[in-house]
Amino acid sequence: MKTINRISLWISQRYSTSAIIILFIVVFGFFWLFNFSRLPISNSEFIKLSGQEGLLDTMLFYSSQEAYTALTHYGEEGRRLYLGFLAADFIFIIFYSVAFAFLMTMVVFSVCGKGSSWLRLNLLPLGIGFFDCVENICIFGMLNIYPLNSTILGTISGSATGCKWLLTMVLISCLVYGGIIILLRRFGFRHCPISKL
Repeated sequence: MKTINRISLWISQRYSTSAIIILFIVVFGFFWLFNFSRLPISNSEFIKLSGQEGLLDTMLFYSSQEAYTALTHYGEEGRRLYLGFLAADFIFIIFYSVAFAFLMTMVVFSVCGKGSSWLRLNLLPLGIGFFDCVENICIFGMLNIYPLNSTILGTISGSATGCKWLLTMVLISCLVYGGIIILLRRFGFRHCPISKL
């Protein structure tokens, strides 16, 4: 628990509004690159290449069998491009984890004040990044041993993906809730029991 608190505090001591803005500019750049660009590593290009089979990273959950079915649909060219996507995604993970950790820190400080135990929520993005890394490592392994099938890698990858999206939903819910409280306070509603915790 002490280690967790130290990491949370370390993040809170290094966040700033300017850092958040810069990091999110980079994050949105990666998001556009992966989802809307015409580069070969974008999800839209993978869908065209594989016949409506998108990146495994974009699925909420998948079984080992579903993962290998997707890898087969990608074809040799798609599997090669996926390795390039994974290289870029590892960089993306660093930026979005830090960006959202800083944003959560700002929201917690605004809603609850400094010294609140809720500050540990700024570790949620690091958890998301951790599971994203596990997922990527497993997919990298599956791509490198293909056409051999590893049920273990496929299962771990799918489970990590599910955990990643579960924590993402928790993170978004916390940010939305905090954002609503901040807006209500701007309109004169000062009472907020959570700030006393």
